Amino acid sequence: METQDYTSKTLDHLGLVAGMCREIGISDLIDKHCPNDSPDQIVSTGKALEAMILNGLGFVNKRLYLVAHFFADKPVELLLGSGLKAEHFNDDRLGRALDTLYERGLTSLFAKLSRRTLEVLGYRPRRGHLDTTSMSVYGRYNSEEEEVGSKLHITHGYSKDKRPDLAQVTIQLICEHLSGIPLHMEVLNGNSSDSESFRQVIQTFGEQLRTEAGLLTIIADSKLYCEETIQELEAGQFKWVSRVPGTLQAAADLMKKIKAEDLKALKERGYSSACYTYEYGGVAQHWVVYHSQSAASQEATRLEKKLAQERDKAEKALKKLERQHFHCVQDAQQAAQQWQQQWKWHTLVDVNIQQHKRYHQAGRPTHAAPATVSYTIQAQLHLDQERYEAEMFRRNLFILATNQQVHGPAEEEQLLRMYKEQHSVERGFRFIKDPNIVASSFFVQKPERVAALAFVMTTCLLVYSALEYRIRQALEKQDKTVPDQKGKPSKKPTTRWVFQLFVGIHVLVLPDGKRITLNLNSNHRNILSLLSYWDFYS
Repeated sequence: METQDYTSKTLDHLGLVAGMCREIGISDLIDKHCPNDSPDQIVSTGKALEAMILNGLGFVNKRLYLVAHFFADKPVELLLGSGLKAEHFNDDRLGRALDTLYERGLTSLFAKLSRRTLEVLGYRPRRGHLDTTSMSVYGRYNSEEEEVGSKLHITHGYSKDKRPDLAQVTIQLICEHLSGIPLHMEVLNGNSSDSESFRQVIQTFGEQLRTEAGLLTIIADSKLYCEETIQELEAGQFKWVSRVPGTLQAAADLMKKIKAEDLKALKERGYSSACYTYEYGGVAQHWVVYHSQSAASQEATRLEKKLAQERDKAEKALKKLERQHFHCVQDAQQAAQQWQQQWKWHTLVDVNIQQHKRYHQAGRPTHAAPATVSYTIQAQLHLDQERYEAEMFRRNLFILATNQQVHGPAEEEQLLRMYKEQHSVERGFRFIKDPNIVASSFFVQKPERVAALAFVMTTCLLVYSALEYRIRQALEKQDKTVPDQKGKPSKKPTTRWVFQLFVGIHVLVLPDGKRITLNLNSNHRNILSLLSYWDFYS
């Protein structure tokens, strides 16, 4: 009688990922809206998505066509369901799953996943941070073709990846501020305008975000600030916070008027502010001007470099000016004035116009000897210190606009903190672009699959950030901690660190099919007790 050997499977942190996928009900929700198109289909679209999430959050840089290889040493049935094997998740099945997701509507499907996640977490965020990023792709796709209808157009545009040589798509996200849980995602053309896409998302999804996700406030950078968009926000009954673009004439005028004595120090270290009432686009609002001392030290280094460059150029130009001869005093004075207009921070002092006579005959000149008279300039280069310091001061000012009531330093400080939470969506973009996530797999052949893969990556972020929120809230509620990287107790571990803690956990499969989890320690058990994912590790 043939006996089955003992086998060992690598589990690590994947049980946590699978647990959150199951808790959200990702495969059930996707399969409800993407039913099987064949009775012989073993892997549903929902299970294919969960497999890609496990692969993406495996942090091993396995490309899409290597997902089956990724699962070769993993307990597939434990993670994904009875009867499923690694070879079932081949590139053909996953590719068809991407096609199905795209056909069903990526933004709509993600909205359903996000709402379900918030329900599971018992969380109703009030603030959302809106931003976009570009994602470079290899291959020509349809970049040479004209844009047609709503079809995704992969083409060149302003590259936030600093890869203008590559075509790209644009990913738009709205994330909440605590753990960066994505509430909305949309894949846009590679040359999309942020200003237009911001306005479009408010027009199309504003009511849904307010009524279903519970958003009350939208926060974004200066691309949000234009007449049409803030009017849409007002119509949608949103509160909003936006940085005012420095190119706006009213903003430039205000920056010039502001003096250091107009600003009052905030409790937020290194910041001072002043509040003004404005109306723009027919919307009454407050503009709060902030000065950042921390930014000032960084800006000083950059400005000193520019100052040195201007000084070198000005010294050379002055030597050239002093060698010139002019026909009259007025010409010399005009040349000096024109010379000074070239420079931002430098001017001329001790300007002296000297007369020169050149006689046409050799020898000692007589009183009546003919001569040519010319004039030259002698001057000293001088730094306009007052103008330079004013420039330094202005460079460290920025304006936040809002339709919320702002009365006094406490509310000005709160507004600043809200805007600085913009890092939550920026952190999400860094996560998506991490080479260890599925982002490194942008090799698929069709634009539709590029868009669907961006959906998969954002769903990875959804699961990752939901886990972080759940762990931190449970630690706070139960007054527990986990050790951080330095061994100190922490109530706010990152999900990546928790994943790192679980490295080295294996599942031993006995000949009779029973499983034994190896290498669990007290830290693992504490985290599992918070999440109640014991069935993946027992």
